[in-house]
Amino acid sequence: MNMNEKHIWFPAKKYGWGWGPPCAWQGWAVIALFVVLLSTSGFVLLPGGHLGLWIATVAVLVVALFITCFAKGETPRWRWGESTDERARSATDRLAELDELHRRQLVSDAEYEAKRQEILRGL
Repeated sequence: MNMNEKHIWFPAKKYGWGWGPPCAWQGWAVIALFVVLLSTSGFVLLPGGHLGLWIATVAVLVVALFITCFAKGETPRWRWGESTDERARSATDRLAELDELHRRQLVSDAEYEAKRQEILRGL
């Protein structure tokens, strides 16, 4: 295994900005922990009349989930869905996107070279 590979827990959504459902067990564990902590905070704090503390707890949990998704997910950006015809995009655009993925260590060196050769063969 290449040490430069980034293991993704949360893939990017096909449409819009953000992440879709987890693609690794670690991502599902994070979501399960988030739900358990959110539910527990509601059961413990709301009956006692601690609405402000509960809102603060929810805010902290949401920020922690967002940071985890940002650290262990694909780079978020606005997506319009995948093109049905990969050749419709220019080779320059595809190479630039591939270079960016490689720079961010989202693809391994071997994957980078293979995809780069595939794009160049299509010219």
